Amino acid sequence: MKAKIKLTNTVPNQEIARKIKRANQAINNVLDISFAKDLSAIFFEGEIIVIPEKAWFSDSVILEGQAKETDNGYEIRPKDKGKTINLHLDAELVAELNEIRQHVMSKTQHEIILDLFKKGLEQYNKEKL
Repeated sequence: MKAKIKLTNTVPNQEIARKIKRANQAINNVLDISFAKDLSAIFFEGEIIVIPEKAWFSDSVILEGQAKETDNGYEIRPKDKGKTINLHLDAELVAELNEIRQHVMSKTQHEIILDLFKKGLEQYNKEKL
């Protein structure tokens, strides 16, 4: 899945499109650029699309993706990308996780933690009823 944006093909937007292209080239971010068959729109597609000036962005430019505001502008990223979270676990819980892991060596740490959360949620729902 890639991020996609569209600009109406006007003279001011053509200059903005050039600046977006240059900004992404400067950080070695590869973009695919194309035009509508009737040349009414400019399309950008990439893993990330950097829009370096906030004034160039509006929700109407996004075709697929989500905007993340940066200091100067925006980064458009695909919506389907997963989120990374960092958990800080106390020593007792880490020891319990390691003990469980010894019993389920064929599972990854991610699978074990996911199972723990699912079982905890199931237990919570049982107690709630």
